Amino acid sequence: MLVFISDLHFVDGTAGEHNPPPQAFEYFFEDLVGIAHKKGNAIKEIKIVLLGDIFDLLRTEKWFGVPEDDRPWMNKGKIEANALRILKGIINHQENQKAFDAIRTGMATLQGRCEKNSKCQLESPPRLFYIPGNHDRLCNQYSSLRAEVCASLGIPREWHKDSYPFLHSHEDPRYGVFARHGHEFDVYNYESGKSYSEQDYERVPIGDPITTELLARLPYELGLRLERKGVPASERQDIKRRFQALDEVRPLGAVVEWLLFRIQDETSDIVQEAYDEAIDSIVENFDQLEYVKIWYGIHGEPLKVDETDKIKSFLFILKNLKLSNLTTLLKYLDKAKDFFLKDDLLEAAPKEEALQDPYIRYVVYGHTHEPLTRALQSVQGIGQVYLNSGTWRTRYFKATQDNSFNNWKNMTYLIFYREDERGTDFPGFETWTGTLKTV
Repeated sequence: MLVFISDLHFVDGTAGEHNPPPQAFEYFFEDLVGIAHKKGNAIKEIKIVLLGDIFDLLRTEKWFGVPEDDRPWMNKGKIEANALRILKGIINHQENQKAFDAIRTGMATLQGRCEKNSKCQLESPPRLFYIPGNHDRLCNQYSSLRAEVCASLGIPREWHKDSYPFLHSHEDPRYGVFARHGHEFDVYNYESGKSYSEQDYERVPIGDPITTELLARLPYELGLRLERKGVPASERQDIKRRFQALDEVRPLGAVVEWLLFRIQDETSDIVQEAYDEAIDSIVENFDQLEYVKIWYGIHGEPLKVDETDKIKSFLFILKNLKLSNLTTLLKYLDKAKDFFLKDDLLEAAPKEEALQDPYIRYVVYGHTHEPLTRALQSVQGIGQVYLNSGTWRTRYFKATQDNSFNNWKNMTYLIFYREDERGTDFPGFETWTGTLKTV
């Protein structure tokens, strides 16, 4: 069986504690053991693919203390040293260490339990594959980071040489599957064409500074200003923590509504004032970044609403997201939200070149954090399907009856089977998505 999970987004904790709990991996591997030994199954192999955005090197406050030339989007300076420091901070985070232990233990348990059960006849030991996404792009760019990734996940060195990058896709005709992270179809998070060369993947997308300099920096700047205004540390941390959930909101267009909900919920004039100052600061800082100026110049198209216009509209609304401007702001809100509603990955899936292979019938992406299964088309009697592997992160959802938001934890994984593993005439699949609400 071939298993996909994605978008775990392990972080170092400086920009918020949003890591998947170790228990989630224990439950996950318990389920896989049960499936491998289920009556009627004849599992021949177990392959688990981590389909991108496993390590999040962008959502951290550690980039704020280094010059712009040494940050991810400049591709020069001391980026490797800083990225390695952040990756080690992620791996050494106490809860993450437990999660990585659970992954390594889970892989060993899968093999051990199958060796003891005559009905589970594995042709080879279980294997774990890692595919980088846009948030862990830097993990693939330097051999020092690739070595840390292999060590933390328990990927044997003989399976992956440090001198070679990780692959960006996983294709297996025996399961009818072609998979990639999916950011390749997001203009904000992939800065190249469709040749998919290693150089294409190394080019920096505008999503890097958006994540770090807007989404991660806002709570950071808010905390600094609350401290200057004499807000007690415990209260300050609570406020900052609430705003750190900003990066859990999907799609990006809903960020403005979420912020509107959040600032209306803060009744203190001091907090409102600190928020206004923080917003002004991050928007001004973002527009002054050398990389952003270059990106605007490349992507701007005269007499046409382009990607730069969408980002500038988003920044305009952010900067004017103040209760005193609420009446004016609401006129722009719906229009700006529409910029981000289209599912580019769903549109891209039926155009994948891999589907020209008659043995490939399933296209798998991650990236959007939205678990999805959609019938695409039928080609010569073969039904083609797009599946999205969702996320294991907490997500915030807009209420249908008012302007509030609610949140819960998600967990999705996809399983594909060869014909000889389930006794079918073609490769099959099953998807599992769970939600957990505890607070």
